[in-house]
Amino acid sequence: MTRRPTRLILLLALGACTEEATAPGVCPDYCPGGQIAVVDTIFTDMVERDSTFGPYVEANQGEALAVADVGVVDSRAIFRMFGQVPPRVTNRPSPDTTTVPITVDSARLQINIVRRDTASTNLWIKFYRLPLDIDSTTTFAQLVQPFTDSIVDSVNVSTLLAGPKIYDSVTLATWGDTIRTDSAGHVLTIGRADSTLLLYVHLDTTQARYVGADSGTIAYGVRVSADTLASIGLGSNESGRGALLKWFYTYPDTNAAPVQAIAQRGPNFDSFVFTPPTPPVDSNLAVGGAPAARSILRFAIPPILRDSADVVRATLILVPVGPVPGAAGDSFEVVARPVVADLGAKSPLTLNSDFWFRQRVYVNDSEVRMEITNLIRAWALDTTAVTAFVLGLPPRFVDGPVRRTPEGSSYTQIRFYSSRTPAFRPAVHITYVKRYAFGTP
Repeated sequence: MTRRPTRLILLLALGACTEEATAPGVCPDYCPGGQIAVVDTIFTDMVERDSTFGPYVEANQGEALAVADVGVVDSRAIFRMFGQVPPRVTNRPSPDTTTVPITVDSARLQINIVRRDTASTNLWIKFYRLPLDIDSTTTFAQLVQPFTDSIVDSVNVSTLLAGPKIYDSVTLATWGDTIRTDSAGHVLTIGRADSTLLLYVHLDTTQARYVGADSGTIAYGVRVSADTLASIGLGSNESGRGALLKWFYTYPDTNAAPVQAIAQRGPNFDSFVFTPPTPPVDSNLAVGGAPAARSILRFAIPPILRDSADVVRATLILVPVGPVPGAAGDSFEVVARPVVADLGAKSPLTLNSDFWFRQRVYVNDSEVRMEITNLIRAWALDTTAVTAFVLGLPPRFVDGPVRRTPEGSSYTQIRFYSSRTPAFRPAVHITYVKRYAFGTP
């Protein structure tokens, strides 16, 4: 009997101390002191200075050789095969130091097609004999005649690709893989890892002229044609996928039958020439081409982004000066790389690809937009950062050889209006949220 009154007293006491938890707070006592304000604007003067520099990578330094005939551009690969195949060799018996002449039977040329459009039809690759003195100064105009009257061989790649695979035991033992071939003896294999094409062309002594005085040095050029999309890329010496030439020869042996031998040589020079040539740099911003050009853009971060706003999204807007030379539908990648120190043409760039910003560009784009949100955020928070980046094609040897179109590997160059053209100057489209002060409870 004595416990019940005690319980009742405790319950009443607890009830007297409770609040109504479901009752809402009363603003502005319990609400923030302002509202979220989202601002979407285009800063037309954020890029305060910009410049174009070059050349950086020459056509003979790129990872691929551009070969195309797309109407507006005619581009052709050229390469000179390494010599050092002497006309006489030491007689085979080791005590004998006399030399004997070699007799060249034939040669086999191998090229690596690292880029092609699978929609291309009736694709022909044509080989021409070129002068041995070709070098980095050789121009398209200087080779018009050899590319007209010195054809060596031609191969229909589309026909080879459409042919059946050959994979009998003898073929596999000889080539190490399945092949496709035609009546002229051309051989094509497809790389299993990256679907590149290896094309082998057998050359007789008239197609591959061995000249002893030149130790077997020989030079070739490559043209391409197709019903549509006549554009390919050949592997270069820089990428480790350059052309190879095998000389097959014999020489006498005083104690046995003639000795059969093979000498394999790669190019000691390869490049590509094209017309029309890349125009000289002007007041606009140039990116790409051969030799490759880069442009540096310097930014002035508005005080509002540093002091009283958080960046939600930032997009760089660039307006091309005109159409990019190339086949309709062609594309390439433009990369923005922040500079470590602004030293103009020699500005060191960050090597960390996590801070690179990429955008794929098509030849018929009327506007290019590149997302640079993280970069603008970082610049807004760090007042000591160098607020500039370099715009160019992907650098060489990135993500494996020739997976993109790196600098120096294409005639393609895009030009954007610079800050010196007020109506079309680079701009930055930014969405930001204004910061606000919370109220006091």
